[in-house]
Amino acid sequence: MVKNERVIAFIVARLSSSRLPKKHLKMIGNRRMIDWTIHFTKQFKYLDEIVIATTDEDENKELVDVANAHNIKVFLYNGDVEDVVGRLTKAAIEFDADIPVLVSGDCPVIWPDAVDKRVEKIVNNPELDFVGFCPKNNVYPIHSSVGVFRKKAWILADKISDKPNLREHHFPVIGLRKDLFKVDCVLCDDLFYKINHRISVDTFADLEFMNAVYDELKKRRKTFDLKNIVELLVEKPELMEINKDVHQIGIDEKPKKALFIVENDENLKLFFDMAYDLTKRGIGVRFYSKEESIKNKISLKGFGIIERDDEKSYNFVIRDK
Repeated sequence: MVKNERVIAFIVARLSSSRLPKKHLKMIGNRRMIDWTIHFTKQFKYLDEIVIATTDEDENKELVDVANAHNIKVFLYNGDVEDVVGRLTKAAIEFDADIPVLVSGDCPVIWPDAVDKRVEKIVNNPELDFVGFCPKNNVYPIHSSVGVFRKKAWILADKISDKPNLREHHFPVIGLRKDLFKVDCVLCDDLFYKINHRISVDTFADLEFMNAVYDELKKRRKTFDLKNIVELLVEKPELMEINKDVHQIGIDEKPKKALFIVENDENLKLFFDMAYDLTKRGIGVRFYSKEESIKNKISLKGFGIIERDDEKSYNFVIRDK
């Protein structure tokens, strides 16, 4: 059906997340989060190639290994690490993507059929720049962050996104400038409108939620996929309590950071609890300690560690004195 048009899925990922470091490599059940993302992306009906779009930083080299293991491509952007718009536009041009499909790397569950419908819509309507999901009774479906675009829309968005908040997110200017971009939507199966809950993984609470869902589905001998997840949440809404209070950072919101300076481990558990709560509130967290034994405990807990006491870079500093 897609003639002479290349459909390329770009998985957006970096390993320097401030709320959940190396989140793409965290385990959900028996696979890393990015393995799940790739698994569902490979099920798209219309797909010429999959590319992990990351930045050319040493800490992201592990994503090259991931790409090689899955026999997919990787794009290393050498520009501003926060410039998501520039990174994806350059990747789309380099890989000659007529229809780039943006896949957020922190969304481990994708319903491929919903993506296929959007690709079909944009192919049959060449004037469209973007196809999203239609609301039903003012409610949007519970789908992960996957966008279907035309390359020309990304190129124009790259030219007119002239503020940091417009460049650090997934092409928000396309939704804001309806005078310049033509957008449309598709309806989803009724099931996906029944639950309004976050299914992206940005915090420890989100990861805990996903693993709780995985474990419950495994007990029931059901596949870990979006349809079964929604059906489970309809039956057991209490599972959503785990991450219902996680704050979604808006495009106009300046991220805040907190630094925990630890000299002994007496208060380490309390600090971990505080850090867990702060990440739910949208605040990035890092730890600093001179003690190797303490750093090992912090690392095992999954929090990020800085190598020098750089308090000036943080909005909040908490010491254990």
